[in-house]
This record gives sequence, C-alpha cells and structure tokens, in this order.
Amino acid sequence: MPLYEYEPTDWDCLICKGRFEVLQGVNEPHLDVCPTCGMPCHRIVSKIQVRTKKYLGADQAGMKGFTTFKKTQKGVWEKVAGEGVDAIVGSSADVEAVEAEKKPKKVINLDSD
Repeated sequence: MPLYEYEPTDWDCLICKGRFEVLQGVNEPHLDVCPTCGMPCHRIVSKIQVRTKKYLGADQAGMKGFTTFKKTQKGVWEKVAGEGVDAIVGSSADVEAVEAEKKPKKVINLDSD
C-alpha cells in the first residue's frame, strides 16, 4: 500500500505541524479532512520510491530506458546514464522558490502575551 502525503488547505495547523502521511490503498478515496484536527486538507504530489528485487545501477537503468541524474550542486543535476539532456539546471528563481517552500510558512510564538 502506498504512503500518501497531505497538507492543510489554506491554513496553518498548530496540532498537525503542516504535512502528514497516510498509508492508503490505491483505490481508497482521498482524504478531505485531517484525521487529527478535522480541518480541510488535500493530497499533494511527493517523492516516490520504487523498489526492485535486485539492484539496478545507472548503466542498467539506462539500458532499460531510464535516464539517471546525479545532483552536483544546488539546482544542478548532471546525467549519469540514459538518453536525454546532459544536465538540468534550475534558474536562481527556481532554487529560491524551492528553498522558500522548505522554510516554515508561519511561526507563532505561543509564549508571548
């Protein structure tokens, strides 16, 4: 069963700390509300992981039709094996946007009066 990731819809929750994960079957319906706080939520696209019974290196993956990239620096990925472009380079605006997503959206100090 896949692990799906959800996040709040248009709000910051102090209970759930933002995103949460749910183990669901492929045919199960998406969640509309957070199981912890009951507020509206939506499913987001997140990383996937594919496991095979045996290890496939970059060259073997290339022979199977996959292109493998390796991150060489912030915003730059170079091709290791397979067809396609030799490198993927993100613009400085793209790199800044990704960094901004990693930072908390809002910090609330509960200790202040």
